[in-house]
Amino acid sequence: MNFDYKTRVSTKIKDSAIGRLLDKMSLESVFCTHSILTLPWGIEMPQLDNCMMFHLVISGQVQLTTNTEKYDLSAGEFVLLPRGEGHKFSCGTSNFYTPLADLPIEIVSDRYEKLCFGGSGPQTVMLCGAIVFKHPLTLRLLDMLPTSILVKQDSKRYEALKSVVRLIELETTQPQGGSTGAISRLADLLVITCLREYIENQETSELSWLGALEDSRISKAIELVHEQPSRHWNLEELSAQVGMSRTSFTGEFKRLVGSSPMEYLTEWRMSLAYGDLQNTKSSILAIALDYGYQSESAFSRAFKRTIGTSPSAIRKQLVE
Repeated sequence: MNFDYKTRVSTKIKDSAIGRLLDKMSLESVFCTHSILTLPWGIEMPQLDNCMMFHLVISGQVQLTTNTEKYDLSAGEFVLLPRGEGHKFSCGTSNFYTPLADLPIEIVSDRYEKLCFGGSGPQTVMLCGAIVFKHPLTLRLLDMLPTSILVKQDSKRYEALKSVVRLIELETTQPQGGSTGAISRLADLLVITCLREYIENQETSELSWLGALEDSRISKAIELVHEQPSRHWNLEELSAQVGMSRTSFTGEFKRLVGSSPMEYLTEWRMSLAYGDLQNTKSSILAIALDYGYQSESAFSRAFKRTIGTSPSAIRKQLVE
C-alpha cells in the first residue's frame, strides 16, 4: 500500500460539538500554591469570580466544606470548584478558620506560591490552584457545572488529573521557555478532564445545556453553527438541515440549550469574536465581516448586547 502524504496531511481531525466548545475556552491566568499545613489548622477561602479552584491532597487528611457539600479527603484525592465558590478546609478538628488574606503566603513567582501554616502537629501537604477565565463561552460552561466535583482514586480519570496537576506545578515552580503556553494548555486539559469526569457520571437529562449534545438533531444544528458561523443562517434552513419542523426545532433547541437557535448563533459568533479581539490584530470591521455582519456598527451592537461591553473596550484592555 502506498503512503499518500498529501492526503494524510490534508485530512482534518474530526471533533464533536463539545470538543469545539472546549477548544474555544481560554484562560486569563493560572497560579498554584504548595501548602504544608500542620495540625491544628483551618483556612477560609472567599468567593473568586470567574475563577476555577482546585485542591489535590498529596499527603494527610483534609476536611473541605462548601455551602452544600462536605468532603473528607485523603491523600491522592482531588476536588475541583468550577465556579470559585467560597469554602473552608481544615484538619478536621479545628473550629477556627483563617481567611486567605491573613495567611503567611510566600510569593515565589507570578504563578507560584508557598504556604507553611498551622500548629506543631501532624503534617498535611496539598497543591492548591486557581484558574481565571473571562471568555463568555467558558463562563457559560462553568456556570452549568455543580459547585464542586470530587475525583477519587478509583476514578478512571484520577491518574490523568494527577499528572496534569503535577505538570502545572512543575511549569509554575520551574518556568522556562514556553512555560506560559504550556501552563495554558495544561489548565485547559485540567478543565476538559474534569468536565469529562462529570459528564460521564451524570444522567443525560441532568446535564442541561450539555445534554443538547447528546440529542443527534440538536447536536447537528450546533455543529453546523460552529462550522459555519459566518453563514446567514435562518430558522427555516437550520430546521430543514436537521429534519425537523421549525416549531419543533425551536422548542426542542430552547428546552435543551436554554436559548433559541438564533440567540445561540449570535452568542457563538460573539464568543469567537471575543477571542479574535484578544488574540489577533484584525480590525473590528474585519472581524465583523468574518462573522456575517455587514457593518461595524451592527456587529458592535450585537457584541455589546451579548458580552456586556463593546469590541473597542476589549481592544483597549489589551493596550493598557
